[in-house]
Amino acid sequence: MVNLRRTATAFAAVVALWGAPAMGQSVTGAFEAPDKPLWAGEVFDLTLAWTVDWATFGNLEGELEWASEPLVAEPWGEPALRNPPAPGAARAVIEFKTRAMALQPGLTPLSPASQVMRLQTGVVDMEEYQRAITETRTIESDTGLFNIRPLPPAPEGFTGAVGQFTVTSEVEAEEIRVGESLTWRVTLSGTGNWPAIRGLPPRQVSRDFEVVGAPELDEAEGSGLFERTLSETVVLVPQRAGRYVLSDFEMVVFNPQAGRFERVRADAITLDVLPGPNGDLVPPDAASPDAAEDEARLPPMLKGQGSAVGPPAGRLWFAALLALPLMLAALWGLLALWRAHQTDPDRIPRAAHRRLAATLARLARSAETAERRRLVRAWQADAALRWRLGLAAPAPDAFPDPEWRALWAQADQFLYARAGVLADDWTPRAQAALADLGPPPPFKPATALRRGNLLPAAAMAGLALMVMSGQALAQDMTAQALRQSVAEAPLDWRARHNLAIALAAQDQWEEAAGHAAIAWLHNPADPQTRQLWMTTSAKAGYSLEPRASVPRPRDWRGRAIAIASPAAWRWLLIGFAWVAAAGLGAALYARYRPRRHLAQAGLALAGLALVGVVICATALSGYGVLASDRAVLVWGAGPLRPLPVDTPAEEAEIQLAGGAVGRVDKAYLGWRRVRLADGRSGWTRAERLLPVWDSPN
Repeated sequence: MVNLRRTATAFAAVVALWGAPAMGQSVTGAFEAPDKPLWAGEVFDLTLAWTVDWATFGNLEGELEWASEPLVAEPWGEPALRNPPAPGAARAVIEFKTRAMALQPGLTPLSPASQVMRLQTGVVDMEEYQRAITETRTIESDTGLFNIRPLPPAPEGFTGAVGQFTVTSEVEAEEIRVGESLTWRVTLSGTGNWPAIRGLPPRQVSRDFEVVGAPELDEAEGSGLFERTLSETVVLVPQRAGRYVLSDFEMVVFNPQAGRFERVRADAITLDVLPGPNGDLVPPDAASPDAAEDEARLPPMLKGQGSAVGPPAGRLWFAALLALPLMLAALWGLLALWRAHQTDPDRIPRAAHRRLAATLARLARSAETAERRRLVRAWQADAALRWRLGLAAPAPDAFPDPEWRALWAQADQFLYARAGVLADDWTPRAQAALADLGPPPPFKPATALRRGNLLPAAAMAGLALMVMSGQALAQDMTAQALRQSVAEAPLDWRARHNLAIALAAQDQWEEAAGHAAIAWLHNPADPQTRQLWMTTSAKAGYSLEPRASVPRPRDWRGRAIAIASPAAWRWLLIGFAWVAAAGLGAALYARYRPRRHLAQAGLALAGLALVGVVICATALSGYGVLASDRAVLVWGAGPLRPLPVDTPAEEAEIQLAGGAVGRVDKAYLGWRRVRLADGRSGWTRAERLLPVWDSPN
């Protein structure tokens, strides 16, 4: 009887093992990354999530095995439960976290990771009790695949830094004597693609300083692979007394969070060099290039007659002197009050709060879907300002209040889902949430008496602002008149040239560079249009390759194609082609009607014309797409979207830099589809484009 029981128990154990579940069904692993576009060189959070059967899972054993190539990654952190499973839960998620970076763009596959786990594979019924059967198994995760986007066209000075960085520039002392050594240190720090950064851009220093030795690099590691500090130190010895400026240090970096190139800057340092015990160490130059340049900048002599004004009468003189301080005091008080209002930290949230109330009131009355979408977008923009989030497109988790998070998520679903519908109670809930939040504190006029608002420099700046406002208004009126002239006569290169100067006077350098480029394209032989184009393009930061932008006549090739405009080269090519055809026709006619001299002259004429065709074609290749009658210039950086829809800028596959050129091949309402020289195409707003040969939109 006993043997029979043991046999039955053993048979039950075998049956239990035979019917054990497959591990592929009870454990799965997958790689997870942020749900947003990833840029080449961007540091992002990488998660490996193991989904396990909580009833059969035992524990993890050993280390997680994974080959990170082609990514650069930090070591995995300690495993943690994503959410503690509720009693009776069937599944649980165990996650490992790290940070990674992809250096190359494109589809990036990830190798599977493996982890040893102890799992329950069956149960043996021992009559009085049950005993679990466990085994250690090596579980392999799924492979990963991420799409890494290439960086947009880089401006001049970009050395490959991608991330969030800051730079500092410092010296040991700002006052030294001739012959003493001075240490100048520039430091780059932050989070980014440090494995790809090899050094810092060069610095400029006056020739009145002697550089001792080679620059010394000091690299300090941070809390992880992607946090680091890189310092470059140089030792300078001043040779002459005087006041010098160590130039500001600027570095171009790509900020993946904003999706654009930025310039991080450390301010210039003013250095006073006092005479040494033996005076200057080097004699002054008799005729330095700087002095010659200053002489060349002397203004020309004025023509015509001048008329001097006599001095004021005594009473008028004293009245003017007495009224001046009173007027300045009143102006100072008004400017202090204005500055206090402008620097009030609650000014923008107060305005956003008022607009939110008005937007919700209009939304409650509106029934048209397009109008409701516009109002919900306005609500999102002002909600971010009211909460001082500092983000253009925040996620719902950015709001500290759960009700606002829910409202934001429902608004996103209404705006961007395929068939989004705004709930009927959304507007009353938004109004109630705004009422519960309450308005920001009101403006306090007494803040005008604070020291920062009563600085004399601020008052003088305000006075200068009032004086300049009239000039700015006049410049704006001039710009508006010139815009009208350009719209009426788009081929008037003088109007384009003058409009660029007017825009540059208002510090609108990007648009000014666009009009200056078109004026130069219309008449490239004029030295003034060439000079204005070179100056404004440098100020605007246009730094694309010649085939992707308007050429710059710096070398002999650029100056050669600038003999004529692309339109003129096209007409010349047509003319030379006709002359070549005429010469070949004459030679052909001479073959049928023997005319020896006619055949020789025709072939010679055709040969010369073909040389002209080659020259014109070469010049047109230098201009590229600009020779097209539908050529346009993108005067400001921005995205090129696949569809004529205002999707978030960071989601666009193509990011255009300022100064890019292309050809418009389709129009839709206020959108234009632009085809670039490299074949890529996309949609952008018409106001960002400047047609080269037609009226601005």
